[in-house]
Amino acid sequence: MKKTILSFQQTLLLENLITAYGRVVTHQQIYQQAHIIKSSWQVKKDITKLVSNGWLRRIKRGLYVICDLTNRGFLSLSPYVIANLIQPNSYVSFELALAYHNMFDQLNNKVISISPAVQKNITLNEMKYDFISTQKKYYFGWQKVIVDDHTAQIATIEKALIDMIQFHRSQYSIDLVIEKMQQYQTMIDTERLCDYASQMSVSTIKILGVISDLLKRDTTQLYNQAKINRSTHWMFAQDKKFNSKWRLYYNPYFDQYQT
Repeated sequence: MKKTILSFQQTLLLENLITAYGRVVTHQQIYQQAHIIKSSWQVKKDITKLVSNGWLRRIKRGLYVICDLTNRGFLSLSPYVIANLIQPNSYVSFELALAYHNMFDQLNNKVISISPAVQKNITLNEMKYDFISTQKKYYFGWQKVIVDDHTAQIATIEKALIDMIQFHRSQYSIDLVIEKMQQYQTMIDTERLCDYASQMSVSTIKILGVISDLLKRDTTQLYNQAKINRSTHWMFAQDKKFNSKWRLYYNPYFDQYQT
């Protein structure tokens, strides 16, 4: 991103926009404020400069964020807010949702959101914003919160864990779910976790059932839901160890967590 010194009129325009609308502005609002300061023929040229030099960052068509004027173009809005601006019909999940709930403290350069809409992935300020498109029946378990004076939509603890099993199933994600269930037992609403799982795919129910058995948690609710479907499922395609209770092939690697 280029970082050039703002002219007096450019600074005035950005300050007027922040005063009138905050840091998130539309194309029309920029033009309205710019016309107050400059004649029409100069407006388009100046706006193009502000965008190309990084003082105005395009979030999506017709929507911009004004960067921090005291920090030479730094995009100061929270990634939670930006994700919701990119796709209002979405919520942040996975690691960044857990980070919001103080359950994940590692550096992360990716924001993963769940949405019933199809949304193109984008990168802003070296942060990747990925969107997983899903069926409407799986679009639940999130809450509206205020971050940086803006509304953001973030998964509950329980839904973030379930989403990692449902949408990004890997040894890493299952490991992470088990780790959080061990470390933050008092923060996790077990009843809600099971209720959310029961609304997801049968394989997700069974995987959470196996995990809960390993950790000696109550699996009655999950088992009552899973036993309705007597089909065989796999945690991962190559798995060969069979759990007869859950009718699920799983990776014996996870037996190390048995308590």
